[in-house]
Amino acid sequence: MSDLSAFGQPRGSDPFAAAREALARRILAEQARAAVEQPGPASLDEVLAEVADLRPLPQVAQKILALDEGTFSPQELAAIIATDQALTAKLLRLANSAYYGFARRITTARDAVVLLGYRSVRNAALTSCLMQTAQSATNLNYDAFWQFSIATGILAEVLARVEGADHEEAFTAGVLHRIGLLALDQGRPDQLAQALSMPDITAYEAEQRVFGFTDAELGGALALHWNFPETLATAVREHAAPLDALPDRRSLTACVLRARMFVRAYGLPDGITFPAEPTDVPEEWERPPLSTALQQSGGMVKVMEQVEALVGSLA
Repeated sequence: MSDLSAFGQPRGSDPFAAAREALARRILAEQARAAVEQPGPASLDEVLAEVADLRPLPQVAQKILALDEGTFSPQELAAIIATDQALTAKLLRLANSAYYGFARRITTARDAVVLLGYRSVRNAALTSCLMQTAQSATNLNYDAFWQFSIATGILAEVLARVEGADHEEAFTAGVLHRIGLLALDQGRPDQLAQALSMPDITAYEAEQRVFGFTDAELGGALALHWNFPETLATAVREHAAPLDALPDRRSLTACVLRARMFVRAYGLPDGITFPAEPTDVPEEWERPPLSTALQQSGGMVKVMEQVEALVGSLA
């Protein structure tokens, strides 16, 4: 009887051992390659670098931020805006909208600055630039997101005036306060979708589990990267903090948080499908001085008209 099997191998040996060993080596190689192609969660700094490179703040916005209201001239602001044809067209569309209702047509950036005022044009220009950094969304309702953010900015400005805080920064901080969420949607849409799908936990708990940081932390870091003032970046970073945990209810951070609470209570959708947060109307808005300040601003009807005008003209 031959010592060799029908496969030509010594009797008692495994004729498929070499094939199985080669297959195991190939599987290990594929697993190693997949590990390289699908790295673990990125750090906050890594995501910030990616987002900042993908969606830089337009240069015109940086120049507007550098202006000093006390020393600027309408010609200076108009000259900066005029360097960006798309921004100029959007501002003129806003200036000629039914919301402002001027008797004559505004045709130059300088006329817009003179008639609308420095603050209105500055706010509109910065809002347009921020909207330009991300012109679409994957997991969010883009229009609802900006309507909510701009409404928060307008009401934060109302609050800041009452509290004696910087009302210009308040508007910008309100508009910017969830820019980190939009950045995650642009840079990490699949991971954000995973966070959005987590039931029975808050938005920030879900983000912490998936990313290791929250959109508030990313937004604050992005604001600093874009050279917004430290106080504004802090307001963005801490906009999700409990109001009772803030040391100063009159701070810029508190103004943004209190405005955001009212906008949610008003029932304006924010473009996000996270679990609902409490929506009881804050009592402070129902009595002076806030009720008076809001009424002087035209009430929520006028606020929403301004929101619609800004989103419709600047998007």
